Amino acid sequence: MDNKYIAFGAVIFLALLLMAGCGGGNEGVSGEGSDDFPSSTINLSVPFSAGGSGDIMVREIARIMSEDLGMEQSIVVENRDGGSGAVAINHMLGQPADGYTLLNQSSTAPLTMASGGLEFGPEELAPIASMVSNYQTLSVLADSPFETIDDLIEAAKENPGSINVGSSQTYGANHVFLLKFMREADIDLNYIAYDGGGEALTSLLGGNTDVLASSGEVVQEQVAAGEVRMLAISSAERVEDHPDVPTFAELGMASLEDELIWRAFFVHPDTPEEIQERWADILKEVAETERFKEYAENTNQDIYFTSGEEFKEIYYNYYETAKELFDALD
Repeated sequence: MDNKYIAFGAVIFLALLLMAGCGGGNEGVSGEGSDDFPSSTINLSVPFSAGGSGDIMVREIARIMSEDLGMEQSIVVENRDGGSGAVAINHMLGQPADGYTLLNQSSTAPLTMASGGLEFGPEELAPIASMVSNYQTLSVLADSPFETIDDLIEAAKENPGSINVGSSQTYGANHVFLLKFMREADIDLNYIAYDGGGEALTSLLGGNTDVLASSGEVVQEQVAAGEVRMLAISSAERVEDHPDVPTFAELGMASLEDELIWRAFFVHPDTPEEIQERWADILKEVAETERFKEYAENTNQDIYFTSGEEFKEIYYNYYETAKELFDALD
C-alpha cells in the first residue's frame, strides 16, 4: 500500500480518538453523568463558624444524606467563615465546577451583594435549592400603646422619625424587611442596628427601642411568656402557633408576603445543568424525611423547599429589590 495512504489513515484514526476523548462535553468535569453522581467525596462549605444555626442545619443534612438516604460517599462539612461569606464563596469558585463542593448560604447573601458588602454578583453563584425559612415580624412590648400595625403607622405619620426600631445589622434581611415596610406604609422610622437579633431583643425588653424587627424565631420565647406581642408577620398565611397575628398581606402590604429569611445551597456557576438538577433531587429527598421535619420543628423553622427556576427567581428578586432599596438610601 502507498505510504501516503497509510499516513492518511493514521491521521484519521488519531482524529477519531481525539473526538472520542472530547465526547460527553455536557457531563460533569470528572466525565460522569448525573446517573453516576455523586461517586466521590462531597464537600459542604459553610460560611459561618461551627455551632451556628447554618452550621447545625448543614451537619444535620449531612447526617440525613448518609444515614437516611444511604449515600455511601464521604461527606465533609467545612467551616469557612469570614468576609461576610466571601471566604466560602472564594473557596467554592476555586474548586472544579463538578458539583462536589456545595455551598450553604442564607438570604443574607444576595442582600450583602446588593449593598456592596460582597465583591461578587448574584450570577457568580448557581442557586440549587432552599431548605428552611423563618418569617419576619414587627414586635412590641406587651404593654406597648401600639396595639396594631395601624396604630404604629398612625403614630409614625404624626411624628416622623420619632419611633425607634431595633434590629440586627445594617443591609441584612431585617433591614430590607423594615425598608419595605416603611415604603409600603409611607412612613419614616428610626432604624437602630445591633450586632444580632438577641441584642436587639434585649434593647426592646429594656425599653431602649419601641419596636423590634426580627425573625419570628428571635421572639418566640418572649411571645409565649407574654412579654412581647407580634403586630404582624411576613408569611403568606397565618401561622399555627400565633393564629391571632395577621399577615402583612392581609393588611394590604403585598410586597411583604413571603419576605422570609431562608437557608439554601449553591454550586459553582459552571456546574453542568444535569448535576445541578441531581443535587436538587437529593435535597428534595432530604427535605421530605421525617428527620429533617423534626429538625425544622425543633428549631422553630418552616420547611421551605424550592428549586430550579422557582428558587432562581426568588434569589434574584432578593438581590434586585435590595439593590433598589439601598440605592434609594444614598
